[in-house]
Order: sequence, then C-alpha cells, then structure tokens
Amino acid sequence: MPIVQRHVHSQEKGWETVSFAINCPHMRAFLSDALSDYQDLDPDLEGWAFEPPYKALVHRWERLQTLHQELHHSEGEPEKKKAVDQLVQFLQPILAPSVEDLAATRETGKVRYSMLWQIFPPGETVLTKFWGVETVCRVVKYRKADPGDRPQCWYITVEYVDWNGKKCGLERKEVMIHRYSGFTRVASLPVYPLSFTDSPDEIRKAMMARGRRFQQLRGYHFLNYNGTKDDDEEEEEHEEEQEEEQEEEQEEEQEEEEQLEIGGHAKPSGRDEDLTELSDEHCLLTTPWIIGFELKRKQWGRFLIDKLDDIVWNDKAFDNLVLPGGEKELAWEFVESKARAENAIDDFVPEKGRGIIILMFGPPGVGKTYTAEAVAEKARVPLYLMSAGMLGTSPQVVEPALTHALELCRLWNAMLLLDEADVFLGERLDDSLNRNELVSIFLTKLEYYQGILFLTTNRFSRIDHAFQSRVDLFLPYYDLGAPARKQVWHNFFEHFGPDKFNVSAEELDRLAELPLNGREIKNLLKSAQLLNARAGGKVTAERLYMLADKRVTALKMLEEHNASVGR
Repeated sequence: MPIVQRHVHSQEKGWETVSFAINCPHMRAFLSDALSDYQDLDPDLEGWAFEPPYKALVHRWERLQTLHQELHHSEGEPEKKKAVDQLVQFLQPILAPSVEDLAATRETGKVRYSMLWQIFPPGETVLTKFWGVETVCRVVKYRKADPGDRPQCWYITVEYVDWNGKKCGLERKEVMIHRYSGFTRVASLPVYPLSFTDSPDEIRKAMMARGRRFQQLRGYHFLNYNGTKDDDEEEEEHEEEQEEEQEEEQEEEQEEEEQLEIGGHAKPSGRDEDLTELSDEHCLLTTPWIIGFELKRKQWGRFLIDKLDDIVWNDKAFDNLVLPGGEKELAWEFVESKARAENAIDDFVPEKGRGIIILMFGPPGVGKTYTAEAVAEKARVPLYLMSAGMLGTSPQVVEPALTHALELCRLWNAMLLLDEADVFLGERLDDSLNRNELVSIFLTKLEYYQGILFLTTNRFSRIDHAFQSRVDLFLPYYDLGAPARKQVWHNFFEHFGPDKFNVSAEELDRLAELPLNGREIKNLLKSAQLLNARAGGKVTAERLYMLADKRVTALKMLEEHNASVGR
C-alpha cells in the first residue's frame, strides 16, 4: 500500500491516527523535496513514518502545496502526479487543525505555550535581543524541555553572523521561552518571528544598514565610542538567567557543531583577513556588537556598532606643543619620514632595525607625554600609552607583555609610548641580574620592532650605552622658562575656554613668573574652575595667583624638608 495508516480507538475521541508511513516511491521523492534541510529529520532512518503533531509537514505545508501546483502544471509523469494528488488529499484533513491553529495565531498575534513550535520553523527570520539590543537571527532548530526537566521551557536555537578577527561566520545562540499559561502575545516573547512585527520591512531595512556598517568595521579601525558603561553590560533579566543556565551546554554544543564560513578570499595585506562582501541576507543577520580594544583602560570589550563614530582629531594639539627651538618639527619629520619609507631596510638583517625610537628625557611636567600625544593626533594614528610598571618587574612577565604590546601596535599601525621607562634603560650592573635581564629583553625586542616608539625617562645620565646607540632621536626637556610658561598658560586658557577667565596681559606675565610646570598649571586651572563654580562668574587672576603662590610655597617647603632629611 502506498500509505499505511495506524489508528487507535478511545471512548472519548473514537478512532485517531497515531502514525502513518509512506511506501510509494513517488510520494517519498516528492516529500524529500518538500522537507529538504529540515532540522534533525531523516525520513529514511525513520522508515518514512510520521507521528502527530507532524511538525515538519505543518511547517512545510505551503512549500508542499507550491510543489504540488508546479507538478500539476508540468508535462508528463502521470503516475507521479496521481500519487502526489493522493498524498495531498490524505494530508489535508490530518494537518488541517494545526494549519488552522497557525492561521489563527497569525490573525490574533497570540499563541499557546504548547503551540510555540508552530511559529518557529527552521529558516524563519526572527527578532531577539543581544545584551538589550534588537537583533535579527535565523531559526536553526527548536526543542521542548522534557517533562521532568527544570526549567520548563522551549529552547529556540538561532544563528547570526559574527566576525572573529579574521573572517565572518555563523554563530549560534540558544534562547529560552519559559512556560506560561493560556495565550500570550507573540511579540512579547524573548524571540519571535519578524513577520509578527508591525513594520517588518522597515526593520529589515534598518538592520541591513547596520549590517553594512558591520561589514565596514571588519579589520582594524580607530574609532570613537559614544556609548556608556551600561551599554556594554546591560542585559535583559531573562537573558542573564539563560546564560547562567546554558553556559556549559552552549560551550559543548559550539565545540561539536561545525561553524559555517562566509566568503573565501583573503585580503592581500599581510594580515590574514577575509573581507569578502556580505550578501544582503548575511548583513541582515549581523550582530549589533563588535569586539574592540579600549586604549585608555587597556581592555577588550563589546561595543555597540550604532555608537561608534569617526574620530574628530585635535589639530591644535601639535600647534600648542611648547618645545624649544625646532625640536617639535624635528620630531614630526622623523614620524613623517617613517610613514613615507615603509619599505626601507635599515639593517643587513631583514626585518631588523626598521623602527623609529624617540627618547624624551627631562624633569616631570614639561611636555614629554604630551609630545607623543600631539604627534599621534597630527599623524592620525592611535597612541598606545603604557607605563613601565604596567609591564611588570620580572622577566617572565615583562617579555610576553611587551611582545603583546608591540604586536598590537604593529597590527594597528599605532605609536607606542612607554612612560617612565627607566627600569628598561638603566645601565646594567654586575649586582643587579634581574634588572640586567629586563634591559636585555627590551633591547632585543626593539631590534625587531618596526613601528614608532616614544620613551620617557627622568634619569638620562644612567642610560645603558647599548641602548643609546639604538635611539634615533634624543629630545631633551628642561624646566620651563617664563616665555614657555606664558605660552602654556595661554594654551590652557584657550583649551578650557577664554570666556571662563578674566586675566589681562600684564596679569598673565605675572603668572608666568611662577616656577610651575605644565602639569601643575593644568591642575591649578582645573582647581580654580571647581572653586569658582559655586560663586559663579569668571576666574580672576587674583584667584589663580593665590592658588599658584600657595602651591609654589608648599612645594618649596617640601623640598627643604626632604633636603634636611637627606642630610
């Protein structure tokens, strides 16, 4: 028989179909086409037997009818047409209750918990949230928790497009829908079909635009983030619960499942990146978050694509840099020539000696760090700022940390500023083996570094001779004289806003006579603004001079005390 139907009888419901099996080859071929690629379904392994509620057949009912119509209008194959007609006539009354139930769900926008499977056919485009942000995904599969499991819920596995630093691919996420009574609005579920929204076309358009932005951000970019800490960490309560409950299960599943690749053409840049253009469908499925590195906190994090903007570079930073003579221009010329001579080789050994090392030495607060910041702004490149203390003190810790920092700067075309680098520059001594090893590690790493490195130190006289020969440019800094201090005062007035201060030219000259460095002047102006915020009005020269004079007096007393203790 082409179809074998199995029934059971009960007093309440009478005769019921509990399963049927398809034996006809024409019917099997037709169903194979209609049910192709359906989740976890292999009719051959299951003996072509189907049981209620016939989920696969309900989900593919429209496709099945379309294929039936196409076959009906085609030429030839009379036996197959007859067999398929018989199959469709058989299925219609069996599937009718579920098909009608699904139609009612679409009309009312409400669904029973037990019927949730109807609205999540594999391949369905759905909306969910990734850390509080709406995201379009595609259903991979669904399953209902067993009766004894806790929690009682439906698990909807969805897939989305993500970037792992080298290529785009499809990642999976499992969303839970907890058990509820009666009906609930489909659009209130933590994941639901896009077709149940009021404006699916508008959502598609917006998500595809975001996906194109995602596509542009692949690779390495230096951007400004306008988000807040809450944007990075906020998540719906139900999502937090899901992650706690499913973390182990998802990790195991991801290890087992083969990730799908998108694209296959590597970028010819020395970086192993696949920047193949994404299709419209893949753009629609992209995650709203990307992984990036925050330079200030030196931390990897998750950043919302919609809050990433191009950087507004500070063109005044270099102009406001106060250095004697032509040293400012000299520093820029070194950096500019490095950018123009990327293919130059400075050593007989390939890949060796191709970096630029600029050593800035002098007392604190005279502009060493600001020089590197201003040059990076002018060059339109990121500045990776580290203090020597951040690298550690033991060779076992310092070497991998330094290697990591240098590699990031190479990949990002960033300048590296190593502040207070005295421990790596000091002269090697017989009785200090640990520090000697640190200096040796540092010298070796610099030999093969191909970027621009700024170093600052307050102890120039103690620099190791081997390191001196590796420096391309020495920039000495001295205590600021009155003309330089006057320029620094003026620059900070402009930076904070000249309308906030009431200082005449004569009063500016008087302030410039006070022996303050640039950092002290900046801190003094910030303090004056804070004190003046309550009183209102402009900050006067008298207020500034009073604060500055007290600071100079206090520093002098501290210096005298330290001198007496030293004696």
